[in-house]
Amino acid sequence: MKLFKKLFSLILIGSITMSSLAQNSITVGEVTAKPGEKISGYIFVPAGKDSDVVKIPITVVNGVKDGPTLALVAGVHGSEYPPILAMTKLAQQLNPAEISGKVIIVHVANVPSFLKRTIYYNPYDWKNFNRVFPGKIDGTNTERMAYQVTKEVIDQCDFLIDNHCGDGNEDLMQYLYWTEIGNPTVDKQSKQLAINFNLKVIVHETDRTKDVANSMYLSNTALLRGKPAISIEAGKLGGTALEDVNAIIKGSYNVMKHLKMMAGEPKLDFESVWVQEYKIITSEHEVGLYYPIVSRGDHVQKGELVGYLTDYFGNTIQEVKSPFDGIVLYIIATPPMSFGEPMVMIGRF
Repeated sequence: MKLFKKLFSLILIGSITMSSLAQNSITVGEVTAKPGEKISGYIFVPAGKDSDVVKIPITVVNGVKDGPTLALVAGVHGSEYPPILAMTKLAQQLNPAEISGKVIIVHVANVPSFLKRTIYYNPYDWKNFNRVFPGKIDGTNTERMAYQVTKEVIDQCDFLIDNHCGDGNEDLMQYLYWTEIGNPTVDKQSKQLAINFNLKVIVHETDRTKDVANSMYLSNTALLRGKPAISIEAGKLGGTALEDVNAIIKGSYNVMKHLKMMAGEPKLDFESVWVQEYKIITSEHEVGLYYPIVSRGDHVQKGELVGYLTDYFGNTIQEVKSPFDGIVLYIIATPPMSFGEPMVMIGRF
């Protein structure tokens, strides 16, 4: 009888252990990771009239201890390379044995744009990935990708960092966005993510759409679903500068330590500087050549000329002046310009 009870106890313990492993497993796309595993694979985006199947590369790190699920996303714009390189390095470095919780790394969200080297837009449907969330299951290629990222990544995470940088045409200083949506708990937690990521300049936003069905932006989609989130900008002009890659890696580790997903405390090198108001000045003309006359990081005064737009023949068709005293967060540093596209972003502390 004692032997029977002992065997029964061992079977019961084994059953509970297996059940626990199953409960703590996570499946993202084709990847299923059990506690203590790090597995890479893909989220498959179904084919449609405009494209074949798209495979979004991901790595899932499932820690050995309980904790939150953090999503780290790169490549929503395919020519923004430092975040993509940072995610590759992070995926190699993270050790499940040192993690409490789970990390979902999206290496390149917008694979078509990445492979075709396009800025802003997906070459299949010429839509901006970061303007179509939460996407559509039966939409165009960009909308289908957004739908899968929403379902597989946003809906499964507790916190999210959307990593961006200056696209192939943008000369941009390092900063990040903290977006307030009017949910006190989410806003407070997002603010702490922003502070602990520790890029010096934080842009405070309050005017993003609150429409869950048309949330537009990746980070905004997470926020409106109750998931604290921030957007990062580190890198410029389609470059791969190591200082930008390292800033994203360091910030990611800081956030994981802040969330108690890793041992240690965040390493904060400086006090945050807050931009409470900003203005993105866009082109008023169908086509033109843009000439910036200031640089990223320059301090400008209200009414100061910061750039101008000409037609193909060199005739000035739009002067670009600063709307207030502030700092230049980014400029468009290449000549091509179309209607509605940004030319400069100026922030006021």
